[in-house]
Amino acid sequence: MGGLDPGRAFYAGLLEALTNVMGSAKGYLRDHGPRAATMANRVGMELGLDDQACAELVFASVLCDMGMVGLAEDAWENPVAELSEDARRRVRQHPERSETRIREIPHLENLGALVRHHHEWWDGSGYPDGLGGDDIPLGAQILRLADTVAALGATRPHRGAMAPGEILAVVEESEGREFGPDVAGAYVEMVSNGGASDFRVDDYQALVMASVERLLPRKVSPPSTNQLLTIVANLIDAKDPYTAGHSRRVAVLAVALADQLGLTGEIKSALWAIGYLHDLGKLAVPLRVLAKEGKLTDEEFGFIRAHPTDGAEILEGIPTLRHLTEGVRYHHERWDGAGYPAGLWGDRIPLVAQVMAVCDAYDAMTSKRAYRDSVPPDRALAEVAREKGGQFGPVAAEGFLSIPGDIFAGLHVPRPDELREMPRRAAILRHADPRWLKSGPARVG
Repeated sequence: MGGLDPGRAFYAGLLEALTNVMGSAKGYLRDHGPRAATMANRVGMELGLDDQACAELVFASVLCDMGMVGLAEDAWENPVAELSEDARRRVRQHPERSETRIREIPHLENLGALVRHHHEWWDGSGYPDGLGGDDIPLGAQILRLADTVAALGATRPHRGAMAPGEILAVVEESEGREFGPDVAGAYVEMVSNGGASDFRVDDYQALVMASVERLLPRKVSPPSTNQLLTIVANLIDAKDPYTAGHSRRVAVLAVALADQLGLTGEIKSALWAIGYLHDLGKLAVPLRVLAKEGKLTDEEFGFIRAHPTDGAEILEGIPTLRHLTEGVRYHHERWDGAGYPAGLWGDRIPLVAQVMAVCDAYDAMTSKRAYRDSVPPDRALAEVAREKGGQFGPVAAEGFLSIPGDIFAGLHVPRPDELREMPRRAAILRHADPRWLKSGPARVG
């Protein structure tokens, strides 16, 4: 990866995970962001934009719908031919929410304007600001076209996927209304020259990596990495209003338990990151399941049981995050073998997963859920003691019960200096991403 800075490699892996998790969060729209990103990059190149600008288009395309999480899941989880007025109102809020979130991501702050204005129309009839003509940033104009082209080329609840010729006709007809003349013209020229080839996942992954290479500085600091971890965790927690702050609290507890067990270095750092990412797969769980107040059906519980595997598979495909996979995949295993997804028991459960299991369970017990009220901390600790050797590994449970009381007391009150005090080695890894160990970065496009 251009430099061998491990912090940069880890941060790049988190960005890649963020782009992947946005797909898992969007149900039948899973590939929409990657398809739009690929198209936006091609149109940008056709217009002669430089590599930096094209790289910005790639990430803006994938992350421009971040604001939809926790806002309008029903728009894709329960697809209908036409959205209700209430759903439309909520959907129209997402560009501004996405802008707020992306401006919080270190090194991607400049993408805010592209994301905010990606639903503006050339004729001024778009949203959120009703911009028109050249008042719309060129990058946002490109995103508007790429978003539409990607949508038209995919199956939707009310229609099948359009053929390339049909999409071309829509773009030509919408020039001067939805699309600016230059952007529409570039697309038409690109199609006529055979530049609008089919979407390929491998090509998209290479495009993301090349874009990371263009956008990141040579070194990325641990505070930047912790900030991105927080943003990913907040995105996960936003899916379910009952889990706000859950990922951060599990990370804090995991590090505190690691101290009690005498764990240091890379294991402690990995636990910090796993705490933030352990529920990554929940973005693929329908909100109707997460927020259900009654008993889950077998089908609904199947979604819940799948989330550790779904999250682990995202991390497993990213070499610089692969060391976090076991803690994510097995954090719902039980010492007695009655857990999931693999039914591991005893010491067959990796230690990091045993740590995560008790920390996750404690915070779940002491937090309100759709189907029950929270449990007082003393009762939750008594439950941990009772389940030592049953649900929880004996060593992990004993260590958890030894955590100082001030840690528990401060869980729901984040301290401003918390990120600085937590392991600064969360970004430090033994190995660089082997996909970067080549002669140089690929050309964006």
